[in-house]
Amino acid sequence: MTKHPYFDDRPIPFPTLSSALIHWATTTPDALALTTSTTEWTYAAFAEHVARCGRWLADQGIKPGDRVVIVGHNTASWVVHYMAVLSLGAVIAPANNRLNPSQFADQVALLDAALVLADDAHTEIAGGVPAGKVRHLADDYLTATPAPLLPVDPNALALISFTSGTTGKPKGAMLAQRALAEASWAFARVLRTGQHDSTLVVVPMFHNTGFVDQFGHMLLLGGRTDLLYKFRTQDAVAALTARPVTYLAAVPSLHRLIMLADGADQALDSVRVLLYGGSPMPVAWIDELLAKWPRMQLFHGYGMTEYGSAVSFLPPEHAESRGESVGFAVPETRIRIVGENGQDVEPGTVGEMWVQGPTLMQGYWRQPELTAAKISDGWLRTGDLARLDDEFYYIEGRVDDVINRGGEKILPAHVEGLLSELGSVGVSCVFGMADAVLQNRIWAAVEERPGHLLDEEHARRVLLEKLPDYAVPERITVLNPLPRTASGKVDRRAVAAHFTKLIDNGALTARR
Repeated sequence: MTKHPYFDDRPIPFPTLSSALIHWATTTPDALALTTSTTEWTYAAFAEHVARCGRWLADQGIKPGDRVVIVGHNTASWVVHYMAVLSLGAVIAPANNRLNPSQFADQVALLDAALVLADDAHTEIAGGVPAGKVRHLADDYLTATPAPLLPVDPNALALISFTSGTTGKPKGAMLAQRALAEASWAFARVLRTGQHDSTLVVVPMFHNTGFVDQFGHMLLLGGRTDLLYKFRTQDAVAALTARPVTYLAAVPSLHRLIMLADGADQALDSVRVLLYGGSPMPVAWIDELLAKWPRMQLFHGYGMTEYGSAVSFLPPEHAESRGESVGFAVPETRIRIVGENGQDVEPGTVGEMWVQGPTLMQGYWRQPELTAAKISDGWLRTGDLARLDDEFYYIEGRVDDVINRGGEKILPAHVEGLLSELGSVGVSCVFGMADAVLQNRIWAAVEERPGHLLDEEHARRVLLEKLPDYAVPERITVLNPLPRTASGKVDRRAVAAHFTKLIDNGALTARR
């Protein structure tokens, strides 16, 4: 286990997020803790809201160990209920707000949830849940008498976070109170943030980026978290301008939208640390960010729900030279690159990344078979293909994203990286289209950069100079915008389904 010298050795100051809130409400009661476009709460006020909400939840029958599902946009009420559940020793389960009612009901049933909290915008999603289990995610708790905020057991189950997004069988990753805090603290140790730092959450709060990388991180430090109700580019710019922050985290595509927007110069002027993940940041975007905001430190982060969040980071001194790398393991995390035979592969060879450390999930909720398939002798099988090159880790795609074309294996991420070098390409998605003979044919869909037009034949000629012919997409077509997941990543399966539907409807031919 090697720790990069850029990362610091500060021990975690609190065993749980609840302990952090109790501490800061006592020692810095007047410091701002949580803000929105309409709210400014100090740590003392925030703690009182959590204490009242904890009493209200207890009056609803919630006790330690009960599962509580929460779904809603980014509001102060969302965060209050999230913290109140944790402070009771109960288990919070943030739900993807893009699920349909049937998927949502399946998750609630799997959890045997005691309560569902839904805001006004998400009453329909909870329509398949028995009405007696659903409560309004708002300010109903304000009439309750505050309950004392007391320390909770660091080893108790705190969080069940679902990993399947909008498709696939629900898988609830279980994290203990301490693991949730450790996952949040990893960001402080790597980004070297402190009590005077602040962040704006532009992604949905149900996502790890929101409640671990940003809110939990700031809470442990005694910093400030600002909430954007729902991402719209100009709303994000306005929020950053009204309440400047020092730390911003999102997928590259969201950062790109902000940096190209009117007013971006002022909005990003105060940002000292910019974290991106989910996919590499194109070199051209990195160069542009550093040219416009030279004081900004760019970190590339890699993580996953089953590991709390962060696995590795690329420090800013390597952003321009190795921008596609995910860098080095976070402190106290171990990484292996494992071949199909279960043995570690040689440096430079692609294999599956396995990780081990203090933020590893306990398993999937009530799914022991899935847990056994995912965790091997204490190592988490990430499902991501990676390689180690001169001590730097690189993600090469998902194990199940590998495209098999007539026996030749193609890694989409590698082809996408080459497409991103074309001046006309903003974001790309390489995927396999089913073929009766070859199993898959290689296709690509791209979002064009503003003011540019894709020349498909030129793009193919460029790729043929750098790739074997079987790895060059047979079609490179424009799809503006590319469909994305709730976290902002390009949804590869949705892209493939879009073009499959066009072929099935006769609007497109399967071959060139």
